[in-house]
Amino acid sequence: MAGKERAMATLLVAFFLLTVLPMPTSAQGVVGSISLECGDDPELNVKPGQYQDEVVECTVTNDGTILAENIDITEEWDGVYVNMAVSEDSFTLDAGESADFTVTFSCDERTDASIEYEFTITATVTAWGQIPVEGTPLSQVANHSGDVTIKEYGLVTLDIPDTSSRNMQTSEEISITFQVDNDGNADDTIEIRITNANELEQLGFVMQSGDFLAARDVQSGGVSEQLEFIIRAPSDAESEIRNTIVIEASSTLDDSKDIVDFDLIVAAEEEAGSLGAGLSEVSTDDLALYGAIGGGVLFVIFLLVIIGRVSKRSSKNKIETEAAVEAPIEIEDEDELDFDLDFEDDEFISDDLDSMLDDL
Repeated sequence: MAGKERAMATLLVAFFLLTVLPMPTSAQGVVGSISLECGDDPELNVKPGQYQDEVVECTVTNDGTILAENIDITEEWDGVYVNMAVSEDSFTLDAGESADFTVTFSCDERTDASIEYEFTITATVTAWGQIPVEGTPLSQVANHSGDVTIKEYGLVTLDIPDTSSRNMQTSEEISITFQVDNDGNADDTIEIRITNANELEQLGFVMQSGDFLAARDVQSGGVSEQLEFIIRAPSDAESEIRNTIVIEASSTLDDSKDIVDFDLIVAAEEEAGSLGAGLSEVSTDDLALYGAIGGGVLFVIFLLVIIGRVSKRSSKNKIETEAAVEAPIEIEDEDELDFDLDFEDDEFISDDLDSMLDDL
């Protein structure tokens, strides 16, 4: 019973004060009036290595001109992946006095950029001096509403499987194949370019595919389709040409990039035209033709040598036969026939062997 009487007395006093105090032209300055102002809505940078909590500064003011006010600070928040914390939850402010407090938002690195939450901060007058007014029409309220968002960031990886030096012949074309990975927290269009294309073109290289490609709308955590640069070597090279090619992949969300480089080596023409290279350019049919011609020549030479030897031996036998016919044969006595053959005579052996070979 005493509690009800006290509450009734409080209301009567409050209404009495309202009737005796002059009413300003605006609500500000009325007993129990309050205002709340906060900074810009927070945007969290969650890029690895750059993350920091986002802090919003707020100011609450007792706009009354007579009585002190007791003020409570509360928040409405349904965030799951983002945390919200208010530095102060209550103030006692004299008429015209202000107080500052902060609201801190935090989350994990790499949080997806699609996450967004709405928040509301409320300042409520709970008492006029010693007079409690919470829950009554005399309790003034001030609100601030906003959105907390996650800032998009890019993080790209240029994936070239083969980064070894590329050996080329003059006018030869090579294909450099690759993919790009989107390690950022939002869909990204990744641009790939040969950053030193002008330098290579001055040396005689030709960018057949151009020096710029784009992988569009690569999903967060995704990989692009396979891409390629096609490059043709200079058409002539008096000496070896060696130069580095620099390929860069960059995000369109921020300044994130990844760079890969390796050497392009073009062999000198005299090296390319050496014996080994010349043989490699001769077809199988040509080799067969050259072999047949060479074999025919050798066969003809062999026949000429045989014919020459046969002719020489025939002439020698004919001369020896004629000499044998013309020479007289003297027979002294049958009993004195001498069949003594001198097999040690070199001329005999030579003549007999020639005769045997001729018979064969």
